[in-house]
Amino acid sequence: MYYQIIRAYRSSKNYKIFSEMLDDFDRQDMGDLKTLFEPSEEDEIWKNQQGCNLISWRLLDSCGVYVLLMDNGIAIHMMIEKKYPLTQEMLSRMLKRRLEVDHESEMAFELLRFTRSQL
Repeated sequence: MYYQIIRAYRSSKNYKIFSEMLDDFDRQDMGDLKTLFEPSEEDEIWKNQQGCNLISWRLLDSCGVYVLLMDNGIAIHMMIEKKYPLTQEMLSRMLKRRLEVDHESEMAFELLRFTRSQL
């Protein structure tokens, strides 16, 4: 068993010991984790959806996370199982942009169905 950090710019690193992985976290990683596990409409990342253009919507099905990459350089990582405060406009942009996947999977179809149901 191992733990892995996958950053938005696609670098990754594996760890055998959880505490060693935590030692490599920086302040930005901690903010990203809070956003990932505790989405709040009060966080700036959710408030600023209107002014951002969506560049890509990608599913990382090996870890059950999908990523929205915005034109301002912000990457929002979200877990499949959680509901996030995305605006109707952003959900519509996601469906227009189309989901990028490495291969066809049930998880991808579930994410598409869920996103459509939120509209």
